[in-house]
Amino acid sequence: MIRRLLHGLATAMLGVSAAFGSFTPELSIITPRGGQIGTEVKVRLHGKRLDQPQELLFQSPGIECLGFELGEGDKEKPLFARLRIAPDARLGEHLMRLRTTGGVSYLRSFWVGPYPTVGEAEPNDDFDSPQTVAINSTVEGVAKTEDEDWYKVSLKKGQRISVEAEAMRLGTAFFDVYVAVLDPKVFELASCDDAALLRTDAFVSVVVPEDGDYRVVVREAAYEGTDGSRYRVHIGDFPRPSAVFPPAAKPGETREFRFIDGKTGMETKRSVTIPPDAAGHFPIYAETEGKRSTSPNWIGISNLESIEEQEPNDGSKEANTAPAAPCAIHGILSKKSDVDWFRFTAKKDENLEIRVIGRELRSPIDSVLILRDASGKGLANNDDQGGLDSILPWKCPADGEYLLNVRDKLMRSGPDFVYRVEINKRTPAISASFPTAERNNTQARKMICVPRGNLYATPVNITRKNLGCDVRFEALSLPAGVTMEVPPVPRSLNNFPLLFRAAADAPVEGGYHQFRIHATGEKIPQVSGPLNEQIHHIDINNQGAYHSSDSEQVAVAVIEEAPFHIRVETPPAPIVPRGTIRLKVRADRGEGFNQKITLRMLWKPPGIGAQDTVAMEGDKSEATYEINATPEAPAGEWKICILGEAETPKGPVIVSSEFVVLRVAEPWLTASIDLGATEQGRDTAVVCKLEQSREFEGTATAELVGLPHGTSTAPLEFQKGVESLTFPVTVAPDAAVGKHSGLFLRIRIPDGGGEVLHQCAQGGTLRIDKPRPAAPEKKDEPKKEAPKPVTEAPKVEKPLSRLEQLRKQANAE
Repeated sequence: MIRRLLHGLATAMLGVSAAFGSFTPELSIITPRGGQIGTEVKVRLHGKRLDQPQELLFQSPGIECLGFELGEGDKEKPLFARLRIAPDARLGEHLMRLRTTGGVSYLRSFWVGPYPTVGEAEPNDDFDSPQTVAINSTVEGVAKTEDEDWYKVSLKKGQRISVEAEAMRLGTAFFDVYVAVLDPKVFELASCDDAALLRTDAFVSVVVPEDGDYRVVVREAAYEGTDGSRYRVHIGDFPRPSAVFPPAAKPGETREFRFIDGKTGMETKRSVTIPPDAAGHFPIYAETEGKRSTSPNWIGISNLESIEEQEPNDGSKEANTAPAAPCAIHGILSKKSDVDWFRFTAKKDENLEIRVIGRELRSPIDSVLILRDASGKGLANNDDQGGLDSILPWKCPADGEYLLNVRDKLMRSGPDFVYRVEINKRTPAISASFPTAERNNTQARKMICVPRGNLYATPVNITRKNLGCDVRFEALSLPAGVTMEVPPVPRSLNNFPLLFRAAADAPVEGGYHQFRIHATGEKIPQVSGPLNEQIHHIDINNQGAYHSSDSEQVAVAVIEEAPFHIRVETPPAPIVPRGTIRLKVRADRGEGFNQKITLRMLWKPPGIGAQDTVAMEGDKSEATYEINATPEAPAGEWKICILGEAETPKGPVIVSSEFVVLRVAEPWLTASIDLGATEQGRDTAVVCKLEQSREFEGTATAELVGLPHGTSTAPLEFQKGVESLTFPVTVAPDAAVGKHSGLFLRIRIPDGGGEVLHQCAQGGTLRIDKPRPAAPEKKDEPKKEAPKPVTEAPKVEKPLSRLEQLRKQANAE
């Protein structure tokens, strides 16, 4: 079965009722926030439109949903689920979505711990009134404004107490947690705000000096908690190492790791067998006396040959010798102001990337990397590169030996300042991801929900590294009855659209599916990569992400029928640079459906712009969607579609139109506008030069646009071969005085049953002056007639310049 082949899918199916539920389920939080390994727990799923639940989709194995239960409620009935946590479930975060007949929810987390869970019991607000908990317990609580939560445990002399809080990692609120351990005399033994291992969450570990009742305090670091500042705090004598060494291993190997507790100085060792298919970052757990750490330490997975640092290596003469590049180095900045030196060999013209992996694996190091030649002369250096880890692209100038030295930017050090250096060839790579659809909401439109008998579209971003190529995109699997269409993706594109169709009889079901992107083209290396999605569960504007998750699993589902379809007419004529075109969009509405539909063009070809949204009101079934082309828009044919989103009585739903072809063509003509000059009350003519590059059939229309206040002219019609147009301009006595440089031509040329709009000759100028004092009029001089309007391309004399007009007027006087 497809689901069994996909990594870590746990499901709980309910029979699909004849009465369908709501669209777009909104799952906000799961309570309790976690449970103990090897137990069953009843949880409540909080949110909106959760009726007709079908299954819980877990991204990792170990949790099974046994069924759902709808409670009683006046408006939204509460939804409960019973979960069975396997005895061998991975400790820590398990990500899941709720699928209903009407959609798939955002990704939410449920946490698995090794110990029984108890709830916070108020009052527990100070040292003298703590809540008593058993050693090796997990407490779920809330740190409200100016709130301190105190817990008491009884310990023996020499016993270790470890406290680890899950707060920001719960992904529900910005909650900067603080924890501390105090002895019976109210002396603080250890405290922590942020820990590099847990990023913005905290942990402490300390060996107590005597028997007694010790206190653990949990609060928001600045006493600014809220009702949403939930936490899970583990209190026990379990190991809580801050680092692991070595920080990497090869796939399939069994290796002994040293777990380092930088707070107590304790170390433990454990052999771990790495799965053969492991890649990227891999979690491993410390274990002593049958007790495991409550969350993992992280190592990298790589096939590079590596060495481990050997002290002393504090200078170039003591530099450790690494294998020839490509290779890896493992080290610890353990001594005060430690600087580690390494020697390696490289060959001329090798394109290498030298990178320190420290913060990426939750080490506290803020690395600085310096590259030198064999004599010690500096060649290059790097501090931060898109993060606190150092990356140094380098092309080797000659065969020979080279030196590297690694240090912390502030010369900090410690037993947990672990790092890995990779010296690797710069190789081509390619991957894909969904773009962020809403600011500070990276989950929006990351689920693919296709209504039965309808369509859904989404854009995909491409990341190419050391590679320029065309692209082929494929789905490794899809739900029954769903197909995917991908237009050609040339190397010029950094994103492209996907279109999904669900058959009218497609089963209402879904799950996690994977996609791959492949580099194609002549003399292109066979490179492929995943559609990898990073979601920021807590993302603060102008601050960045505080808790994120990565996955190659995309939720794809067939949902119940939507009450409308969207159709777009294929434009009969192309669009040209600086031109515009109006797409005709129609909605086929179901009986009784009269809600507003918001139209949106999510993917745009290069050089094409569009309105953000267009509203099709509830009493309408047609709308026009205007798009435009920049002056740099390249010629080509592109497949585009329009999304329609409606707030139905059962919730919001999104559908897409079919692809239609948008043609972008080179302009039929170019134009320029001669400088024009006149006075208030004196009519004039503006001459426009045309240079046609393509012939056309029929009659074109030209408008002179941008005339100042008090002036006017009429459109002109012309046929192919015309080289100039003269617009007679009526100038009122109160016309705006000055140099007006906003004139341009709007030309409509017939093509294929439509018309191609050109907007050209930008920057044309008409100067209007105040009139000179009138000369005495001669009685026998006939009065001049106003110029007659020109309705087609007339042959006229060239208009006089302003200087020529003044000379002629002076001669007449």
